[in-house]
Amino acid sequence: MKKIVFDGQVYAQRMTGQYRYADELLKELDKIVGKDEFEIVVPEYVDIEGKFKNIKVVHYGKVKGLLWTQTSLPAYLIKHKAISVGFCNITPILRPSITAVLDIAYKVLEDEYKNLYGRLSALWHRLHYFIAAKSGKPVITISHFCKEQISEVYGVPKKRIAVIPCGWQHFLTTGEDESLFEQYPQITKGGYYFALGSLEERKNFKWIVEEARRHPEDTFVIAGGSVRNSGEKLDLTGIENLIFVGYITDEQIKSLMKHCKAFLFPSTFEGFGIPPLEALSVGAQVISSDTASMPEVLGDAVHYIDPYSHEADLGVLLRKPAAPASEALGRYSWKRSARLLRNLLKIYQEKGM
Repeated sequence: MKKIVFDGQVYAQRMTGQYRYADELLKELDKIVGKDEFEIVVPEYVDIEGKFKNIKVVHYGKVKGLLWTQTSLPAYLIKHKAISVGFCNITPILRPSITAVLDIAYKVLEDEYKNLYGRLSALWHRLHYFIAAKSGKPVITISHFCKEQISEVYGVPKKRIAVIPCGWQHFLTTGEDESLFEQYPQITKGGYYFALGSLEERKNFKWIVEEARRHPEDTFVIAGGSVRNSGEKLDLTGIENLIFVGYITDEQIKSLMKHCKAFLFPSTFEGFGIPPLEALSVGAQVISSDTASMPEVLGDAVHYIDPYSHEADLGVLLRKPAAPASEALGRYSWKRSARLLRNLLKIYQEKGM
């Protein structure tokens, strides 16, 4: 059978959404596979000692950064006649892999990437979308919304696209850190709306800024950091009821979610959207945009708004009934997704593709 290895370059990166997807899937997969059934190849400088019990860790290549996936990894694959699985929209160009295309934002939202790095990043990712689409190998994605987009835009037959969703159970073992309540006395438990995400146009934080401007009686909190592919900035001039706390820890995020009046998720585009599920898991009410994958993922467990409009009254919206959080949470788990991944890989191996 064809030898399958995982692209371990994810462990050289900061744990953001796409890297969490890889990490949580691999941790659950490790629990259900045989000893050395699969390998994960990581750069020599990456230390993940003790992380996996059954997935064999192989250190190979000293190249730094994302270039490792384009040089060291394909060299290893050619040497061992193997195929790789990449989780973060990128595939080795010289040895196209089974690729997780988490969304095709760089294609369908290309006008949002206005700075030089963003435009170059968009071109780079669109190249990988194209290669993955034309490789003939399975494409993994995280929602049926994404599956439809990939098939429509790149002409990939739907039978080649496997939906392996995200989960939220990692949040169960995340601790809590309430230090921000001391650091920002104006943030009082139960008295603020909370939003989280990177500073990108599609996260639509401008909607929250406008809500804060229209409703000075309410407090709004945004957590997030800038990203190189976006020049998005928040103009908070004269808005004293909006607090931007910047990049914070998972423990601080959990505490803010747990004690907020509601978690706001006004994104105009998401392939899946883990944060609303995290918020639901700690008992928060969620107000989400009604676009992209959100209705598919969140169902009736949240309140919806039009992310291009300010007609909705948030207070009135929260008084309306929503389905129990379990209606959304019960549909997704990392364990279930790991089983889907293993089944996909076994079928691929058995076909000898």
